[in-house]
Amino acid sequence: MTLSNTHPQVPDVLPNPPSDPILRLPEVEHQTGLKKTYIYALVKKGEFPTPIKLGERASGWLSSEVCQWVQNRVAISRAGGK
Repeated sequence: MTLSNTHPQVPDVLPNPPSDPILRLPEVEHQTGLKKTYIYALVKKGEFPTPIKLGERASGWLSSEVCQWVQNRVAISRAGGK
């Protein structure tokens, strides 16, 4: 991955991969079982993690936040909540 052409302060090779990768929408849909429209409706209501702006037309979610959301949904479901 070479970023040095656009960002001279960033090294050509990152020493360690990110420990909390950013997931794009298809990955979030796969991990949650939800579709785009419902994910964004939950974001708007403050019930799903807010995406991170990656660029002008790109965004993603931190893997840890999506995993935590899924774990919370499982706990709520197991407790008989909604």
